[in-house]
Amino acid sequence: MKRKYKHIKTGAIIYSPFRIVGKNWVEVTENEVVETVEQKIITKEAKKEAKETAQDEKEEIEGIQGVTKKEIMQELDAMGIEYNPRATKKELYDLMMQGR
Repeated sequence: MKRKYKHIKTGAIIYSPFRIVGKNWVEVTENEVVETVEQKIITKEAKKEAKETAQDEKEEIEGIQGVTKKEIMQELDAMGIEYNPRATKKELYDLMMQGR
């Protein structure tokens, strides 16, 4: 019966009918294979979420670039929202977006 071994530094996988001994080699059991598949699914979901977050941030940056700090302050005044006039444009924009 061949056993499956994985090199922990390189990720290389080999099958051998003989026992492999070494500090960087571990025998891969069926449970570890399942965990690897689950890790791939989690990683794929994390990448998708990161991509969506990046897209949201890009849209927000584009939104903030189309308006001046003075216009944001005027909008906050019209909405009746108090703000610090020394705040950054981004802080004021975020405050305005929360008020909507």
